[in-house]
Amino acid sequence: MDDHTVTGRVAAVIDAVAEHNQAVSLAALTRLTGIPKPTVRRIAADLVARGLLDRCEDGYLLGGRLLDWGARAAAQHGLRLVGTPHIHDLFARSGAIAWVYALTESAVVPVSHAFGARHAAVVRSVGMPMSRDSPFLPQVASGRILLAHDRELLARLRERPLTVPTRHSVSSWARLGLEIDVVRDTGVAVEHEQGALGYSCLATGLHGPDGALIGMIGVTGLSGTLATHRLAGPLVTAANAISSAVATEGRPPAVP
Repeated sequence: MDDHTVTGRVAAVIDAVAEHNQAVSLAALTRLTGIPKPTVRRIAADLVARGLLDRCEDGYLLGGRLLDWGARAAAQHGLRLVGTPHIHDLFARSGAIAWVYALTESAVVPVSHAFGARHAAVVRSVGMPMSRDSPFLPQVASGRILLAHDRELLARLRERPLTVPTRHSVSSWARLGLEIDVVRDTGVAVEHEQGALGYSCLATGLHGPDGALIGMIGVTGLSGTLATHRLAGPLVTAANAISSAVATEGRPPAVP
């Protein structure tokens, strides 16, 4: 039904098309949504232009962009389902913040966390999702995992000066390049107070059936108490288990 809001009308048009296995005509959309025909025509035309609907001889079908969104949503939910037990284990081992992030075409997106009450404010304050071109990406462990896998992105970011959020942050691309080489060799990124004062972090990658990077798993905690050297092994074990589950269960990976 027409709720007379812009968002509601757009959702109503998409829902009406989604509920049918064949093309839906403009007249049918008008009847199904209760929205005036000129408005339905305008909304549908805009959705076609944005790839959310396709126009065919008999009316409208769901667009390819929605298929892409659906695959990404399935991947994120899949990572949440298979990743949650592992981050709870990492939380129990560390008492810190354990997390799983997924990759989309444009951002690093959090999908699951495990943490205690003392870390709640920190989790809320983290600037996520983080875009792939964020100036903070090179200074955090999850960002270094991405840069170790995406040489093209690394080359683009190297064209601008590094952002230095703390006195411990890497200030030269030469040094950062060496640190990323270590990530490629070990598969694990570790940073101490380079992203935020008082906190250290370690992360490793999650991979789809084709080996492509689909996300990261990591632990963030107070510097001086986070035993990164003891957590690296369990972290890699968890990442391998999650990647294996994603491949076995056939959940589609997010497109890097």
